[in-house]
Amino acid sequence: MADGPIIVVPHTHWDREWYLPFQRFRLRLVSLLDTVIERMERDARWHFTLDGQMAAVDDYLEIRPERRERLAALVRDGRLAVGPWQILNDEFLCSGENIVRNLELGLRRSAELGAAMMAGYLPDQFGHCAQMPQILRLAGIEHACVWRGVPAGVRSHAFAWGAPDGTTIRTQYLPEGGYGNAAGMFESFSEPENSPPSETAPGADVLPRRAEDFTVRMRRWYPEGGPLLAMYGADHTAPAADLADRIAAAGRPMRLATLSGYFAGVDPSTDGLTRVSGELRSHARANILPGVLSARVHLKHAMSHAERVVERYAEPLAALWYTGSAQRFLDLAWRRLIEVSCHDSVTGCGSDETAEQVAARMAEAEQLGRAVCDLVTAERAAALPHGAHLVFNPSPAPRTDIVILDVASDGEPSLQTADGRPVPTQTLDIAPVVLDDAVHPAEKLLSS
Repeated sequence: MADGPIIVVPHTHWDREWYLPFQRFRLRLVSLLDTVIERMERDARWHFTLDGQMAAVDDYLEIRPERRERLAALVRDGRLAVGPWQILNDEFLCSGENIVRNLELGLRRSAELGAAMMAGYLPDQFGHCAQMPQILRLAGIEHACVWRGVPAGVRSHAFAWGAPDGTTIRTQYLPEGGYGNAAGMFESFSEPENSPPSETAPGADVLPRRAEDFTVRMRRWYPEGGPLLAMYGADHTAPAADLADRIAAAGRPMRLATLSGYFAGVDPSTDGLTRVSGELRSHARANILPGVLSARVHLKHAMSHAERVVERYAEPLAALWYTGSAQRFLDLAWRRLIEVSCHDSVTGCGSDETAEQVAARMAEAEQLGRAVCDLVTAERAAALPHGAHLVFNPSPAPRTDIVILDVASDGEPSLQTADGRPVPTQTLDIAPVVLDDAVHPAEKLLSS
């Protein structure tokens, strides 16, 4: 069977924070995107995929707001692919609600720039949750794309991934190097030392040889033939400046595209594909870094606590009982929770400095959630008569529990509900009434 063309997808894999803290990585991000945007504007052949996450775009535009329209023009033209995620999260160390909000936010922010990449790109997460096919399908996405966690039973570049509810999605596997399987194809075209002299310019035949090597490696993963997906990128790197010229002179079928461009020519049907159900947690072909589940446990505790305050307390209380709008507080809390769900943030696999900043953002999300709770309960309490106490039940069902109150009383306190029913009480402690405990020298006191 004849080999298909090579579809080269230039991209960068952008860890928002990792062995360096966020702001130091952002400095490099701004420089990289400055360069990529300028190259794309000069040469219409260029295409670029921005790692499936909008966080990199937002972080860039916060520093370069004047370039928003230039970047959006490339998105609208279909040459710069952004989204669909807000950030590439760890699917096991955040709540299910966080995963859904992440995708919703990424799709919304991408649409504001012109279009979202409608591909479930999940290139570096340390395994995948069972419900991911269902989540992607509900968002209107027909293709997933993964690297880590794929079991050994998958022997081709595509498989049918099924969720517990029966939802199945066509899933592109990234074999032979994951999101960097073509990273070496275009790098440093110089010939090895002591190689025989060439009649052509040095390195002129290197790309055809490397392309053939790539084709040989990938051929076994594409038994039906068709285009070969070549992911040209690596962590925090930009493509070669003369990439388009190299491909034009390659002497074999190759073209540049975004990941969306590749999937546009792929049938989303799962007929005849190997079926895999549930979680993708296999170590068969790539390390899924299981140690991150227990690294820096305090981050996991803080994440869970912050999510619970926002999801189970702040949002329901604001929706049910608040007459004003707390949405801006809640949106800000969710932005913080989504940001720290990154696969190199909540995992705790970065530097100490990074972990400290992640913990601070988690604390900020929890504080925002508590602020909304304070806002709602303060409004409710303001409607009570003098001397009454507000007690609220955050559970979705009636319950009986112990409530501790500070009350003013000359003897055993007597409490009752709003409808007059007596409430059993027990005095735990008595605090003396102290008006002033300062010490005043006798000679400075006024005599009567």
